[in-house]
Amino acid sequence: MESKVDLHVHSKYSEHPSEWFLQRLGAAESYTEPEFIYRTAKERGMNFVTITDHNNIEGSLILKEKYPDDVFTGVETTAYFPEDGCKVHILIYGLTESQFEIIQEIRKSIYDLRDYIKKNDLAYSVAHSTYSVNGRLKMEHLEKLILLFDVFESINGGRNRINNITWTETLKNLTPLHIGQLSAKHSIETFGNTPWVKGFTGGSDDHAGIFIGRTCTLSNANSIDEFLEDLKRKKTYPLGRHNDYQAFAFTIYKIACDFLKSRSNVSSSSLFNKIAESVFERGTLSVKENMKLKKVKFFSRNKDTTQKLLFELIEKLKNESEMPIEEKFNILYDKISDLSDELFKNFTKTIENNIKKGDIINIFGNIFSFFPSIFLSVPFFTSLQHMYDTRNLVDDLRECYLKNSHRSKKKVLWFTDTINDLNGVAVTLKKIGWIANETNRNITIATSLLDGEISKELPPNTLNLPYIYNFKLPYYEKYILKVPALLKSIKMIDRVEPDEIFISTPGPIGLLGLLAAKSLNVKCTGVYHTDFTSEAQEIIEDESASKIIESFTKWFYSNMDEIRVPTMEYMDILENRGFTRSKMKLFKRGIDSSLFFPRDTGKSFIKEKFNITDGINLLFVGRVSKDKNLDFLSDVYEQISNIREDINLIIAGDGPYLQGYREKMQKFKRVVFTGQVDREILPEIYSGSDLFVFPSTTDTFGMVVLEAQACGLPAVVSDIGGPKEIIIDGKTGYVVKASSLSEWTERIGHLIDLISQCNGSYIFMRETARHHVSMNSSWSSVIQDLLGENEEDSEYLPVIKSEIYNQKPLEMVA
Repeated sequence: MESKVDLHVHSKYSEHPSEWFLQRLGAAESYTEPEFIYRTAKERGMNFVTITDHNNIEGSLILKEKYPDDVFTGVETTAYFPEDGCKVHILIYGLTESQFEIIQEIRKSIYDLRDYIKKNDLAYSVAHSTYSVNGRLKMEHLEKLILLFDVFESINGGRNRINNITWTETLKNLTPLHIGQLSAKHSIETFGNTPWVKGFTGGSDDHAGIFIGRTCTLSNANSIDEFLEDLKRKKTYPLGRHNDYQAFAFTIYKIACDFLKSRSNVSSSSLFNKIAESVFERGTLSVKENMKLKKVKFFSRNKDTTQKLLFELIEKLKNESEMPIEEKFNILYDKISDLSDELFKNFTKTIENNIKKGDIINIFGNIFSFFPSIFLSVPFFTSLQHMYDTRNLVDDLRECYLKNSHRSKKKVLWFTDTINDLNGVAVTLKKIGWIANETNRNITIATSLLDGEISKELPPNTLNLPYIYNFKLPYYEKYILKVPALLKSIKMIDRVEPDEIFISTPGPIGLLGLLAAKSLNVKCTGVYHTDFTSEAQEIIEDESASKIIESFTKWFYSNMDEIRVPTMEYMDILENRGFTRSKMKLFKRGIDSSLFFPRDTGKSFIKEKFNITDGINLLFVGRVSKDKNLDFLSDVYEQISNIREDINLIIAGDGPYLQGYREKMQKFKRVVFTGQVDREILPEIYSGSDLFVFPSTTDTFGMVVLEAQACGLPAVVSDIGGPKEIIIDGKTGYVVKASSLSEWTERIGHLIDLISQCNGSYIFMRETARHHVSMNSSWSSVIQDLLGENEEDSEYLPVIKSEIYNQKPLEMVA
C-alpha cells in the first residue's frame, strides 16, 4: 500500500525558537499538543505519525506509548560543523531513548553524528539544507553535506519554492564527477556506495498546528519498519505544499496568540481573540459576541475605517468555519492590506498638500503619521526576508549545478514610475520590454497604470501594480505619480520570483522596488536616467529644495548594489557630488533603426502638418521645461534671426513651460510649436529639419539627440551633461560651451551657411551621424549587457567601424 507520513512536525516540547520575533516576545517555538498532532495527521490521511521537536524526544515518546502501532519516534537534532560553528538540523527517526542521549552528546560534531547514524543504521533526513540556522551557512557546508549524507528533505513546508526546488534539482543533477571533485576538495568519505543518488523526504515543519500533513513523504511500505527501511534505502518521495511569506507571517502570529493565551489564567473572550479563533481554529461566535459584532457594525457606519474592516473580516469568517486555511489567510491578508493602504493614503495626501504649499521641510515632520501603516506591513516584509535569507547561496547553487536548467535564465523585474510619458525613460523601458518579450528574455516591467493608460503600446510583459492614490507633481503636471498598494503589490512581486531588480525612478514605484530588493535579498541596480537636482535648480530656483532632493537621491542610489549611468560625463559629475564611483557602470542605449532613419518625405510632411514656411529648419525635441535651457535657446535664435530671415525654429514637445514659452517667443513669426507628437511621426520631423539644437545642461543622456542622429540630422549640443558623448565633435555635429551665446551663434551660423551652399561637408556630416549611431547603438548589445549575457561587452567603448571617422573635423569657415 501507499503510506504517507509528515516527517517534520513540532510540538510544545520543542526547544526555544530560532525566529527573532518569538525570541523577543519570550514565546516558545510551539504550543501544539502531541495529541492534536496525532489526531490532525490522521484526519489528513497520514498512515503513520511522528514528532520531530528540536533536541527533544519527549513529545514523540508520549505519542508512541499511546499509539504504538502507527507512531515512531523522531527528533530534529542541531548539529555543528566544529571548524566554524555552523549549525545544521538533522531529522532522525526510530531512535531509542538511549540513542537520543548519545546523540545529544555527540551532535557538537556533525562528523561524529554522521558516523553514529551510519554505524547504527538509523533513518534520517537532512532538514531544510539551504536554511542558515545561525547565519553561517556557506557553499562549502552544502558541499560537505552532499558528501556526508544521502537523504535530504527536498520539500520543507516552512521554506519557499525557490529554496526547495533549487536544492532538489541540485541533488538530482549530481554526477560521479561532482562527487569525486568534492571528495578531493574536502577529504570526506561519502555515506554510501552511490552518493550521487540521493533520497528525498517531505515534511510540513509545522510549529503552530496549521499545516500538519500538508507536506509529507510517500512510500510503498505496509508498516513502520518497512517505511523506515525505505527511508534509509532512498525509496521515499516528497509531496505537498511549499511555504510563502504570507503563511509564515500568520504562523508566527498564531504562535504569538497561543503564547498570549498561555500567559492568561482566565480564558480570554475578547472579540480580537475570537477573530483569531475563527481564522486558526473552528470557533463560532456566541450570542454575546454577535451583539458585539453589531456594535462594530454600527461604528463602521460612522466611517471608522478600522472598525469597518474588522466588521467585514468577522462577517466573512464567522460562517466559514470549514474554509481552507489558505483562503482564510488570503482574506485576512487582504483586510490588513486594505487597512494599511487607507493609513498610507492619508499620509500621502498630507505629503501632497505639503508639496503644493511648497512646504518640503514639513514633509519629514509628518513622517510619524506613516508609522501605523508600517506597523501593519512590517511583519510581512520581515517574513519575506526570512524566506529569502539565503538567496545568494541558492543563486550560487544554480550557477554551479544548474546552468542548463530552465531556471538558469535570469529573471529581471524593472521598476519605473513612468512608462507612458514622452520622455527618454519611458521610451527606453518600453523598447527594452518589447525586445525582451520578442527574444524570450525574462524581463518584466513593473509600474502602475491608470485605466486610460493601458494600451497596446505597452509590452505584454508589463506588471501593472495596484495603486491607492495618484497625484501630479508641481512643475511636472504631465507626470501622474501613483502610490502603490504596498502589501497587494509585494504579493504580486513575490510571485514573479525575480533574480535581480532594476529601478529607473526614485518615485513611489521605485521606492517599492528598493524595498522589494532588500526583502527578497536580490541584487538591486539603479539606473540614473534623470538629474532631478539640476532640474530643480533650474525650475524651482529654491536652494533648500534642491538640497533636499539631492540628499534623497543620493540616499536612494546609495542603497543600490550597482548604479547604471548613461555617460562617462555623468559618472564624473555624480562622483564629484559624492556618489560611489565603484558602483557605477555605463548604461548603454539603443536605437530602433527600423523606425529612426532618414525619410525623403520629411520636408513635405512637416510643411503640410505644421504649416511651416520655406526656409532652414532648426529643431528642438523634448519636454518643454525651463531645465532644458530653453530661455538660452531663445537668445541664440534671436541672434541668428537678426542675421537671416529664413530661419524657422520648431519646438516639438509638451511640458510645464509650454504656455510661458509660447508667450515669450510670440514675437518671432517663424517659431512653430507642435505640442505633443506621436513617436511614430518623430522620424519625419527629424528628417524634415536641417539642424538639431539641444542646449540642455541637465540631461544625463539625451535620447532625442540619438534619435536625431539616427535620422541623419547633425546636432549642436551643450558641453555639460550626457548628450555631448553622443556627438563626434566636428563630424556629426558640434559640442559647444553651454553659457557662450557667441559660440552657439557662431557654430549654428556656420552650419546654416553650409546648408545654404549645399556644401558636401554638410551632406557628409549627415551620413556620418547616421552611420555612427547604427554601428554603436544596437539594442541587442544593450540587453546582453544588462543581463550579463556577454561579459566582454560589459564596459562601454565607442566602436569605430569605418574609416570615415578618421576624417578631420570640419573646419570653421573664416
